[in-house]
Amino acid sequence: MTESVESVRRRFTMSRGTASALAIIRVVHGQPAPDEAQARAAVALDRARLHLPTEKVQRDVVVAGPYAVTLNKRIMDEYVVWER
Repeated sequence: MTESVESVRRRFTMSRGTASALAIIRVVHGQPAPDEAQARAAVALDRARLHLPTEKVQRDVVVAGPYAVTLNKRIMDEYVVWER
């Protein structure tokens, strides 16, 4: 028996209370954290990639970090950005 597309969609739909877009922003170690405009732009890009509808109300954007990571022998500060 195969499941209907609508049934699968219902099982994998996140509740409105959860974050629906998420982004990682990396900057050179010691550089300033992303500002609100950069964070919102990163979230908007992820929303577009996920084909999410435009929000009727601007949601809060949360920035966590910095988390030190090494990429190609360069130390970077990584920030996780999401909307809620």
